[in-house]
Amino acid sequence: MTAPKLTLYNAHYCPYAARAVLALAETNQEHDVVEIDLSVPRPDWLVPKDPLQLAQSRYLIHHWGARTQPALFKATITLDPTESAKARQEVFTELEKVDVLLRNVVRTAEDKEGPFFLGAKFTFADLALASFLTRLYLVSAYQQEGVEQEFDQALKDNKNLQRFREWREAISQRPTVQKASAPREVVVKNYRKFLPKTN
Repeated sequence: MTAPKLTLYNAHYCPYAARAVLALAETNQEHDVVEIDLSVPRPDWLVPKDPLQLAQSRYLIHHWGARTQPALFKATITLDPTESAKARQEVFTELEKVDVLLRNVVRTAEDKEGPFFLGAKFTFADLALASFLTRLYLVSAYQQEGVEQEFDQALKDNKNLQRFREWREAISQRPTVQKASAPREVVVKNYRKFLPKTN
């Protein structure tokens, strides 16, 4: 199977873009180049135009990285059953905060109803967090039998996570996200290195 041809969005005087140009040259990768003029506003691909929505998107990403992801990681690597149950409860507390952010996002008059962060349009906030949402199974991947089903059921039953579930489902089902997601068995195998060493 032939790899798809790459497209490089380049600004020829940018030293950071030059890294990608050099890497493509060194590896003889066939590619197309789209020159970007950095003196004018960039094309509107995934970033909201509205300043408030842009701030909300950045805050959601920051909040996930600062609060939600540490709780998820702690629950993933905590193997003691009692401590693990406490860690999973912390996960639900943090996910409920994310649900509040999702419900309270300010939409513009142009936004259409939809399941993504800002409505019908998949934006950079959704893109930035997609790989974390599709790996929620890690919370119970190394726990005793039955924990995964218990966690999944609690996720479905929690009335404070309705918007979160809708968002996660829409992102997880998006074809590009599915295509970009590593298989579960590969992720679970590679995350084992983070587990505490046992005697």
